[in-house]
Amino acid sequence: MQKSRALLQAVPTMDIEHINQIGNMLADLSARTDALRGYL
Repeated sequence: MQKSRALLQAVPTMDIEHINQIGNMLADLSARTDALRGYL
């Protein structure tokens, strides 16, 4: 338990803007994937 707790403290936390940006990118990729499935 000591190692995992220390590891979690060493990892920097992401800010909300970065998390939202990743979410938007994933949503865009999902939409593109759905559009490409129509061609296959």
